[in-house]
Amino acid sequence: ARDRSERAFGVGFVKLMNADGTTLQDGKHNLIVYKGDNKKMEDAKSYLTLPCTKTEMEEKETPSGKNLHPLANFTPTKDCTKDSFQIATVICSTKLTQNVDLLGLLNWRSNAHNIAHNLRKLMEVEGGEIVKFLPDTLDALFNIMMEMSENETYDFLVFDALVFIISLIGDIKFQHFNTVLETYIYKHFSATLAY
Repeated sequence: ARDRSERAFGVGFVKLMNADGTTLQDGKHNLIVYKGDNKKMEDAKSYLTLPCTKTEMEEKETPSGKNLHPLANFTPTKDCTKDSFQIATVICSTKLTQNVDLLGLLNWRSNAHNIAHNLRKLMEVEGGEIVKFLPDTLDALFNIMMEMSENETYDFLVFDALVFIISLIGDIKFQHFNTVLETYIYKHFSATLAY
């Protein structure tokens, strides 16, 4: 606002959430810098449908090498811009996950037909991701056990998942989460059917 002669020369952006509900993966991301009409760059609707990273652009290109998202006022091909912008991200959240299998379990009610699959896949999720969501994961497991009590298959899968989580907490790498587990048991556990 101070210097009206300064004009935007490019725009780059990143999508924090993926289409499957997980968050952007930790690590480095090479953002595409789009150039074009200054007025168009101020309107997010004009570029948010475009690929935001070089990787995404390569995935969306057709075999002929033509981009699937042509936009008259931007130059979104890797050949016509030498500019790029690299960022590094690290997610710090106890509510948003980068793991689609853990997300499937935490949102089990909206994906009831996938409960058995998600319970099996939980035992393949990296331990560090599970312990971040320990109370929510335990809530999901006990709620499945209580609300799906007519299906014996779920009981065994939930039991296996609980044994997996407890043995995970017993690992020296995650032993400091033992207090989180104890607090959950003594203050939050309320699944009478599972008791």
